[in-house]
Amino acid sequence: MNSRWLTLVSTSLVAFAIFVIAWQSCHWKTVDFPSIAVSCIRGEQLAKISSIVERNEFASRLGTALDLALPKDARVFMPDMTGPTNYAKIGHYYYLTYHLFPREIGVSVDQPARLTKDGFLGRTAESDQEILACGFDVRIDVMTDGSHLQVKALHDLPIQNPFNPNRFEPGGYFKHSISPNPESFNPAWFGSNSDTAIAFLLPLLTALAGMWLLRFLFPALNVQMPLLEQLACGLGLGMMAVAALTLGVKLCGFSGRGLILGATAVGGIAEIWRQRKAFSNGIADSFVKMAHRPVATVILAAGLLVFLVLFRLAGLQGLMEFDAVAAWSLKAKIMHLYSGRELVQWFSNPRLAHAHLDYPALVPSLHAATYDSIGHVDEFVTKFWPTWMLLLLLLALASLNRGGKSRFHAPSFGLLGLLLLPVTQIYVQFEGGTLPMVFFTVLGFVQCALWLVEKDRARLGLGLTLLFGAAMTKFEGFIFLALAGSWMLLLSSARPLLKPSPRLWRVLAFCLLAALPFICLRVQIPSLHFESGWAGYALHAPLSTLSNWPGIFMILLARLFVSPDFANWSGEGGQLHWIGRWDGLSSLFNHLTLGLAWLCLLMTVALWFAVPARRQVIIWTLAMLVGALAAFSGVFASFVNITSLAQVIGYTADNTAGRYLLPVLLAW
Repeated sequence: MNSRWLTLVSTSLVAFAIFVIAWQSCHWKTVDFPSIAVSCIRGEQLAKISSIVERNEFASRLGTALDLALPKDARVFMPDMTGPTNYAKIGHYYYLTYHLFPREIGVSVDQPARLTKDGFLGRTAESDQEILACGFDVRIDVMTDGSHLQVKALHDLPIQNPFNPNRFEPGGYFKHSISPNPESFNPAWFGSNSDTAIAFLLPLLTALAGMWLLRFLFPALNVQMPLLEQLACGLGLGMMAVAALTLGVKLCGFSGRGLILGATAVGGIAEIWRQRKAFSNGIADSFVKMAHRPVATVILAAGLLVFLVLFRLAGLQGLMEFDAVAAWSLKAKIMHLYSGRELVQWFSNPRLAHAHLDYPALVPSLHAATYDSIGHVDEFVTKFWPTWMLLLLLLALASLNRGGKSRFHAPSFGLLGLLLLPVTQIYVQFEGGTLPMVFFTVLGFVQCALWLVEKDRARLGLGLTLLFGAAMTKFEGFIFLALAGSWMLLLSSARPLLKPSPRLWRVLAFCLLAALPFICLRVQIPSLHFESGWAGYALHAPLSTLSNWPGIFMILLARLFVSPDFANWSGEGGQLHWIGRWDGLSSLFNHLTLGLAWLCLLMTVALWFAVPARRQVIIWTLAMLVGALAAFSGVFASFVNITSLAQVIGYTADNTAGRYLLPVLLAW
C-alpha cells in the first residue's frame, strides 16, 4: 500500500470540499444554482406566505387558483396547441392538466388530446361558439409571448372565486388579480401541522420497518453492518415494499387510506424497541467520539444544519420540478384518488400520454402513500422522501469509512462536499425520480463493490436487490442492474463467488412481489408516449443509430467533465458542429458538479497505484460508468431516426442526460 498516493487521495477530497464550500460562500445570492443561503432565505419567505396560490411556484399559481375556482366537472379548451409549430406551448398543458385534474383539458375539436413527436394531433377550434358547441366551459389561451395565459369563461359558471369578485365578468376574461384576502380561499388542510408531521415521519418509519426486511432477507449482514448502514438499506427495502403494497392495494380496488402509515408505524416502533440498546449505545458512543474528534464534529454539525434547512423547505415548498408536474406527481394524484378499474382506465387515457404512464411506479407510489396517510393531496409535503434518502445515504457512507485515524477526516470532508454540490441541492428539492435513483444506485453499487472486496455473497445479494429498486424507480435502473450483473460475470476472478446463496429464494420472492403490482398494471395499459418506442426506432434504422452513437457518446462524456457551454455542439444538416464558448478556467468543469468527475478520475488513478489489491473494484466501477454512457448514447441515437440530430443533442443537456448519469457519477 503506497501511503503517498493515499495522501494524494485524502488531500484531493479535502481540497474538493473546500472548493465547494467556497463556491457556496461566493454564490449565496445565485438562484440558477441553489445554495444553502438561498434555500434558507427561501424558507423564511415561504413561512410568511399564508395563501396557497402565492405559496406555489409562479407556473403553478394560475392552475391552483383555477382549481379552487372552477366546478369539478368543468371542461377546458386550449386553442392553437396542435401541430409541431405549437410544440413549445406544451408546458402550459402539463401544468393545467395536473392542477385541474380530473377535469378534461382539450386541444382539438375532433379527437382527445394526445402528445406525439410532432406535437398534439387534431384540429383546433376557430371560435368560442365552436368550443362551446363541443361541450367546453372555459377557454385558456397561451399568449403570443408564451409567458402567461388568458382565461375566459364561455358561459355563466358557478365560480368558487379566489379571484377578486369585482374583477370577474361572467362570459368574459378572468383578470389576473387575486382577492384581497386570498388565504380565505385556502383548502382546510393547507398549512396543516399534522400533514407535515406525518409526511416527515413516514420515510423514517419506513426505514425502521424496512430493517425487519433486511434481517429476514440477509440475516448475516445484520451483525456486520453499522447501524446507520442498516437504516439506509432498510429505507431502500422499505420503499420497495411500501410502493408495491400501495399500488397493489389500489389495483385490488381498495383505497388503502391509512394502511401504509399504520403498517410502518407498527414496524418502526417495534424496531426501536427491539434495538433500544443499540440505538442508545450508538448515540452515546457518537458523543464520546465527537469529543475526541473536533474536526469531525464541526463537519457533522455543518451537515446537520444543511439538513435542517432542507427539512424546513420540504414542508413549505410547492411543486418544483417540471417533470413532477408532467408525470410523477400527476400519477401520484391518480393513484390516491382512484383504484381498481378506474385506476387502469386513467393510466390508459390518451390525453395523459405525456405522463409516461408506462414508467415504473415506485416514486408516484411513495407520494400516493403519503397522500393516503394524510387523507388528501398535499404537494407541499412531498419532499421529505428525497431529503431522508439523501440524509441516510450520506450517513451510511460515513459509517462505512474504515480508514485509519490519520485519514479519518478526508472522507467526511468529501461527503460534506457532495452534500453541498449545486446538483445535489437541486434534486433533493425536486419531487421526481432523480434522488431515488441516486439513493438506490449508489447504495447498490457500494454493496456490490464491498462484495468484490469481502467476498461475502450476502453483500452481492443486497447490492443487486437495491439495484432492482433502481429498476422499479426508472427504466435506466434496468440498465444499471443489467450492467452490474453482466460485468460481474465478465470478471473471471468473481465468477467462482457467484454460487447461489441458500437464502436466494427469499430475495427472489421479495423482488417478484415488489414488482408484481407494477407488472399487473403494465400488462393492462398501452405505451402511449412516443419515447417508449426507442428500441423499435433503433431496430428500424440500425445504421443511422450506429453512425450517430459515437458522436453522442463523446458529447455525454465531455459534458460530464467540462462546462456545457464549452462542450457544445449543433447538429445542423445531420452533422456535428462545435459551437462551444471558452469562458476561461470555469469552462474546464461542469458547474452543477463543480469538477466532481475530475476528482473521481484523479482518485481512480491514485488508488490504482496506492492499493493494487483493489484494482478489480476500480475496473468494475469504471465499467459501470462507461457502460452507462454507452447505453444512454445508444438510446439517444435511436431518436435521430424520428426527429433530427439537432433535437437529440438537446437530450444531452444537464437537465436531461445529466440527471441520468448523476447516480453512476456519485457512485463512482
